[in-house]
Amino acid sequence: MLNPGMAYQKTDFHIGIPLLSNIYVSLGNTDFSMDAIFNANDINANIEEVLDRMSSEDFLAFNQKLDLLHIGWRRGKRYYSAGAYQEIDAVSNFPKDLIELAYYGNAGQNRSYDLGHINTKVNTQTVFHFGINQQMNENLHLGARVKLYTSSLNARSLRNTGRFRSRTDETGLLLTQTISNLNLKFDSTGIENADELTPGNLLFGSNLGLGFDFGLSYIIDDKLEFTASLLDLGFIQFSKDTQRLTVQGYYEYEGLEIQFPDFAQGGDLVTYYQDLGDDIEEALPSETTSDAYTFVQPAKMNLGLSYRFGSVSGSYDCTLTPARERFGNQTLSLHVFSMANAGNLFYSINAMYERRFWNAFYVKASLGVDQFNRPNYGGGLALDAGKVNLFLNLDRLNNVTNLYEAKALAFQFGMNLKF
Repeated sequence: MLNPGMAYQKTDFHIGIPLLSNIYVSLGNTDFSMDAIFNANDINANIEEVLDRMSSEDFLAFNQKLDLLHIGWRRGKRYYSAGAYQEIDAVSNFPKDLIELAYYGNAGQNRSYDLGHINTKVNTQTVFHFGINQQMNENLHLGARVKLYTSSLNARSLRNTGRFRSRTDETGLLLTQTISNLNLKFDSTGIENADELTPGNLLFGSNLGLGFDFGLSYIIDDKLEFTASLLDLGFIQFSKDTQRLTVQGYYEYEGLEIQFPDFAQGGDLVTYYQDLGDDIEEALPSETTSDAYTFVQPAKMNLGLSYRFGSVSGSYDCTLTPARERFGNQTLSLHVFSMANAGNLFYSINAMYERRFWNAFYVKASLGVDQFNRPNYGGGLALDAGKVNLFLNLDRLNNVTNLYEAKALAFQFGMNLKF
């Protein structure tokens, strides 16, 4: 799925074990670990240290994929694939100023808070796909995949602006609070009626989209191979069960100017606060519509270069006949990945070493950097014996002995049958 143009092994047909052919989970943030907050030191001091280090550029990300069905078959020099997978993808920047406002309060701070730090995207989808891999000659494979996206649950809030200012006068008695240049946007689908969503609604979404994957594999010589892919060039058009909220305006509140209700004359706090609320709503009008909106998929790029060497004893699965064979039981490779999501850059550069034992058992180790860890360690195991293919990958192993110190973790497992 990372490259529809890979040089496939000599396989006429494969099928993934439903719900087990690929399970992937990744969670991470760019700022802190659980141990940074929950340790032997004073928790308030820990939180203040984290807040002091935090930036509005820091973010939290979660991605989960589950293959529902995946099959592939060869016909001539083409290899076809089809299937469906479920995915949850979420990215949110840390709204540093708002977190500090919530933690410290605004009394006596005399500062300005940037409301534009609100930046988040969440999408759940089921993707149906069909791909074709064409062997062009003994060196080159090209591939493409078309995807049908379906979704019933989505939320985003991007490109917000606004400032909240809080200040006191020289006496320290008059508190003035101002909201200026406010323009907050929140688009959602299915959130309002989330309690009514069923597993069927989530699996087969009522909003549709279209996307494409492209890839290639070029065998430079008997030992060297170059690969590249562009994934998820597509979108979803959300038009059913949508809600689009916009809040704009300017408001200034000076605490001592507000007169409390005259209880002797029958005034009450309910009416007082209702009038205050009406005043704020008038100054900061909101608009809610059910208009459609377009959600652009985060496109992904992969580049790879691998060099195979070592023992050539025994048979070895290679590329589709009559493609050029590559020999060796060891591989050194370099992989580069990049993706932009919610204005944040996701990237990784990894050097990997792979060793094959007994023509069936594979071990891989990786060292690199990504947006969460510098350096980043990873490892993988695979069994490719007869008709059975199993694999297990663990990424971001820097703190595997103490998960509380980890900023990020990633796990992948799969089980497939080949014929």
